[in-house]
Amino acid sequence: MSRARLDGVKMLHHDEMRNYARIQSKMLEVLMKHGCKIVEPPSFADYDIYGQFFPHLRREMVKTIDADGSVLVLRPDATLPIVETAAREFPRTNQLLKFGYVSTVFRKYSGRSTYGKDFLQGGAEILGDPEPECDGEIIAMAAAVLAAVGICNIHIDIGTAAYAYALFDELSLDKEAKQVLRRYLGERNLVAYRGYTALLPLRSDCRRALDALPVLFGPYAETLTAARTYCLNSGMRNALARLEKTHQYLGCAGYTSHIRLDLGVTDPLGYYTDMMFKIYADEALCELVSGGRYDRLSTAFGIERPACGFGMNLNLLYEFMSDAGLLKDAEPSLQLAVSYSTYDRQLLIDLFNWRRRGFRVAAYPDTAYIDAGDCRLCCRYGDGVYHKDGNILTARELEEFMRRCDDGSSYCPS
Repeated sequence: MSRARLDGVKMLHHDEMRNYARIQSKMLEVLMKHGCKIVEPPSFADYDIYGQFFPHLRREMVKTIDADGSVLVLRPDATLPIVETAAREFPRTNQLLKFGYVSTVFRKYSGRSTYGKDFLQGGAEILGDPEPECDGEIIAMAAAVLAAVGICNIHIDIGTAAYAYALFDELSLDKEAKQVLRRYLGERNLVAYRGYTALLPLRSDCRRALDALPVLFGPYAETLTAARTYCLNSGMRNALARLEKTHQYLGCAGYTSHIRLDLGVTDPLGYYTDMMFKIYADEALCELVSGGRYDRLSTAFGIERPACGFGMNLNLLYEFMSDAGLLKDAEPSLQLAVSYSTYDRQLLIDLFNWRRRGFRVAAYPDTAYIDAGDCRLCCRYGDGVYHKDGNILTARELEEFMRRCDDGSSYCPS
């Protein structure tokens, strides 16, 4: 019985798994150097909570029914379940918590040549630290992860949702009008944004600041100077002053030349309160990392706790690294494949001896097909000896061939 193919669902193969394991290992190493404890976020969460913070994802969330009849979702985000669990397991509001993770997130994504219904996400969350230096550490940590996998030619766009929020507080507009402004800003739809602001009843200074907001982007120093001229209240000035401290932190970390300022950023996830950032690499079609500060998210779970974090889609990172030639070359899954007509005790002993010494070996009946690309060396076993290209080899000679294949120091039989 034939069935339609489930689009966006695929299996990862041997070489992909090797490279994903390498990326994950490098990432976790960086996170632990910054003092993060590695955690696995809960797989399931309450649908209503996610619907509150991710209303735009309601239709594509993967839902299931719990035994008590409540609707659950497979996590479409890692931050929310970490914050919720931390509120329950670590109720002291002044306790500093630093978590790192690599976990599957269940929502759609697409890149240049890849797409799917779930992806591997890695990231870090620092809970309990309200300082701008914490924002700097999150950004530096994310940049260090990219450097660890060979991506050093980056630029970092930083901004702050607090600047726009403080400007909107100055406007005599209802909630719906402000949401429209945020949507156009998020879409970078300058034509629609300008057309909409032209219809709004605004003071001249408010209109001037509002029209400038989407183009407050570029080199850090000159953009900051321009942004100061549009400040209408202490909230806007405080947002820029805080951003300055984060910039100073990043300067000490060596990232001054990589930073651009973008004050037209908006909050796509609905919970960022202050600093927001994205990290791009040359030739990448989208950001490799994004994150920011979300000081009010934990209050949804009864704990007031400031927090800052970042996340990266490792599937898109993998795609970029593949295009940039940063992945390890394909490697056969076996160093030795042995075909046999009769499986005997001596063959079994040899196989286990080789595996104890760290070699990847397997035996299969000579009636089975094995792809030659899956092994470096093939031979046939019979009557207690190994046959290769008309030669008889001992188990020790085969082991020596496998060792030479690995280090490339000598002839490896084809």
